[in-house]
Amino acid sequence: MEIISGFDHYVRQLGERRPDIFGLDADIFPDGGPKRNSLVEISGAQNTGKTLLLMQLVAKFLLRGEVIFINVSHKIDVQLLGGFIKDELRSANDNATPTEIQESFEKCIGSLEMINCYSSEELEMTLESLDNHMLLEKDRVGLIVIDALCEFYWLDFTERKRMTKYCYYMETLNRIRMICNKFHVCCMFTVDTSFINPRQTASRSVSIDHKLRLNALNNGQRTLNSRIIKFTERGVQCQK
Repeated sequence: MEIISGFDHYVRQLGERRPDIFGLDADIFPDGGPKRNSLVEISGAQNTGKTLLLMQLVAKFLLRGEVIFINVSHKIDVQLLGGFIKDELRSANDNATPTEIQESFEKCIGSLEMINCYSSEELEMTLESLDNHMLLEKDRVGLIVIDALCEFYWLDFTERKRMTKYCYYMETLNRIRMICNKFHVCCMFTVDTSFINPRQTASRSVSIDHKLRLNALNNGQRTLNSRIIKFTERGVQCQK
């Protein structure tokens, strides 16, 4: 017999109503990809396409449900994101008229909430807001995204000068993991590769369900999890 609180029962039912993220992109996620509660890490060095890939996946999900986009890097190209959304809408309905595409586009844009953060304090306040009321009120939110998760590391360095990059990353990620588990929502985020390789064992390691690693090779090619990719007007495309 399972005994849970009324709050936990409500949150569980809320999670079951959230849009499913599984099967979002068979090219990027050959195994079917993330489910509710999943953490998706998009890592790479600078200028390897992390933000581009994140926007591409956001555009795909907006056809299913609502997204809360926590903008830490402030590198989001709104026009490019809009183009991705329209491409997805056209692919989903080849017979749609320009008017129908525009109406659907406006609905998708209305399903995207962008929150700008300029410090770790603002990021923490945003996470508190997600935990305390936003996700309780929004049962159509199935995806949270954060661009440049550890952007504020050096600003915090004077206060946390003994904390390694990896430990800083794990501390932030643990907060996000608890929110995802509590509200049955998926989180995708980008992070620089310098944060993902521990020099020592972190006191609190957090499991990551899906890792998308972008690399720029010496020969000019780009890879995603060792698969050759190319950048097109539709974003990151894996070569067959």
